[in-house]
Amino acid sequence: MNKKNRWYDNYPELSIYIEKLKDIDKKKRDEIFIKIKDLINENNPELIDKYVIEFPMGLKRRWYDKDPFSWLIINSLKYAAKEFLDKVTALIKNNL
Repeated sequence: MNKKNRWYDNYPELSIYIEKLKDIDKKKRDEIFIKIKDLINENNPELIDKYVIEFPMGLKRRWYDKDPFSWLIINSLKYAAKEFLDKVTALIKNNL
């Protein structure tokens, strides 16, 4: 996989933690995604509603493409400001 095709590769620390999520227990990963969702709802609720419209039903290239919830959260972050992404990075780091 060409990692340069991922939007979060522009944020090296976030990229590392998103990749770490792939390898942890699904229950723990879902708990972290719920915390990220709550953070989005508290700070930027429009990220989910305004920018992420449809889940890709066909091609699933990345680990999170197989789960609609993880796909929704990760792809919502694509439109967040760097300051918010820093909060998400810290949240993931502190919950792994």
